[in-house]
Amino acid sequence: MRPSLLALLLSSSLAAPLVAHSQPVYKMTFLPTNTTPHAIDASGRIVGVGTDGRGFLWSRGTMTGLGTLGGNSSVATAISSTAQVAGSSDTKNGVSHAFVYNGKALRDLGMLNGRPTFGTAINAAGQVAGYALDRNGNDRAFLYSSGKMTAIGSLGSGVARATGINKAGAVVGVSFLRGFTAQHAFLYANGVMKDLGTLGGPSSAAAAINDRGEVAGMSFVNADIQHAFLYRGGAMIDIGSFGGSSTEARALNNAGMVVGYSTRANDVPGESFSHAFLYRDGVMYDLNDLVAKRGIWTVLDAVGINDAQQIAAYACTDIGDCRAVLLEP
Repeated sequence: MRPSLLALLLSSSLAAPLVAHSQPVYKMTFLPTNTTPHAIDASGRIVGVGTDGRGFLWSRGTMTGLGTLGGNSSVATAISSTAQVAGSSDTKNGVSHAFVYNGKALRDLGMLNGRPTFGTAINAAGQVAGYALDRNGNDRAFLYSSGKMTAIGSLGSGVARATGINKAGAVVGVSFLRGFTAQHAFLYANGVMKDLGTLGGPSSAAAAINDRGEVAGMSFVNADIQHAFLYRGGAMIDIGSFGGSSTEARALNNAGMVVGYSTRANDVPGESFSHAFLYRDGVMYDLNDLVAKRGIWTVLDAVGINDAQQIAAYACTDIGDCRAVLLEP
């Protein structure tokens, strides 16, 4: 499970950052308090959820609220290179529908077989990946393309969730196996869903895919410990951890740089919290060691990285001020 990011025991947050000289030093730009980021585009625009429980688009200090499809809440989960935003929103009757925001209004993508839908990823062509909830509350992965929402299947169980899409329309996510024995990361392309396997443990999940077909996510390495992975060249690579039991990759760029979070050695479950990481050139770096003048802030999670190496992240102080941040080299 991902550690809670709201309650803080960050005894290390006052320590001076140690700068890895072979890596860029990042400056930190703050979004408003209590904002949660979900993705970043090629221009450094960030989408997420604001204090009002609704999706936002942030661009260089300007916050644009995306509104809803008639309900009370919404979430912006992804943004394409053409600045189209995908997410989901409550409708007037309280049912979630996936949407695309084109800079002016939310476009309702509808339901899948009459069931609630959630958009999770979008590419430049406007194709959207996501999932619906069936009558039993199970996930059904979908691809929305050319005005049509289509279920893309599973790894044998009928239950799957799509989480990422690239410019070619290849989709990644997680699916239960037949018999519900475990969950595995998948890659769906040309109508075929491929099981990406694990790092040796029982389960895995894919979070994102880049335009080269590389995939980032997490996998258990044994029954108790999960590590972030980079899937490249047909193989799942263990990209390590900071010594804790829980590490997860959240996004990657087209150069294969990966961001996410990791717990650390000697962390106490329920009391200690994650540090964001940047993985590049075979090394996992603590982003807190690469941020200049971060003061009392600790970067807990990184959720997006673009080809300019700008990073969308989530940071908190030891007194509980938490917000989205843009990290720029």
